[in-house]
Amino acid sequence: MHRLIFLITLFWFLFPSISINAQSSGEGLYKADCSACHTINGGRLIGPDLAGINELREQSWLISFIRSSQKMIKSGDSLAVAIYNEYSKLPMPDHNWSDEQIISVLNYIRETEDPLLTQAAAEKQVLDSALQQVYISYSDPKFLRGKALFYGYEKFTNGATTCIACHYTNDGSIIGGGKLAMDLTASYGRLGAAGIQAILTNSPFPAMNVSLRNNKLTDDEKEALTVMLQFVNDHQANKPETSRDELIFLLLSMVLVIFLLSHLYVVYDHRKLPS
Repeated sequence: MHRLIFLITLFWFLFPSISINAQSSGEGLYKADCSACHTINGGRLIGPDLAGINELREQSWLISFIRSSQKMIKSGDSLAVAIYNEYSKLPMPDHNWSDEQIISVLNYIRETEDPLLTQAAAEKQVLDSALQQVYISYSDPKFLRGKALFYGYEKFTNGATTCIACHYTNDGSIIGGGKLAMDLTASYGRLGAAGIQAILTNSPFPAMNVSLRNNKLTDDEKEALTVMLQFVNDHQANKPETSRDELIFLLLSMVLVIFLLSHLYVVYDHRKLPS
């Protein structure tokens, strides 16, 4: 009996450390911080497929890049700049990890990857991209719902903040949107459906991640927003950003003209006639 109590007590004290070690392992770190933007043998997402990365780059370079890619870009590292430009200039968040933690992530990638699947994943990505080129009409129910969610006409199920609080799309809408975060007009063209879905699921951007942490979007909400962004990309990405401003200027001009005509009519109607 005493031995059983001793074993239970020992397990009780060991369990927290086991949990902490699991969370700080390569697998735990990868799933918590990397999987939103990267895959292993799954093809390009927001960032590159990481299969084969250990053979492609020196470990010392990978440690520096994972810890702070922006620092390397600002220093002029040619490889870091090339990757930044290739992947839509979306900055990878810095990671305050030790060398051992980063190496554990790299080891997890090495243990998980299958070199034979890398080419197959690339070919699958090309096929998926082709299949995604589906025409979306203005009356598409998913597009209409995505627009309603984006502009706040419909509330998110779990109370997430309306998209236009921070974002903007050049879709000709008078309402416009916020300028705190990036313009999403051409986001679908840069990221594709998989990239947008990944960001909406587990955003790599700190402010957005905090905003959605306790207000997760449902799968159908993410799909509707993705369809909406695809429509905007297909119809507005190559149009000048001045279209909305021109429309607002035209409407304000019309209001001003109506005001002046009304004012003149009132003044003229009440003018003093000579006796």
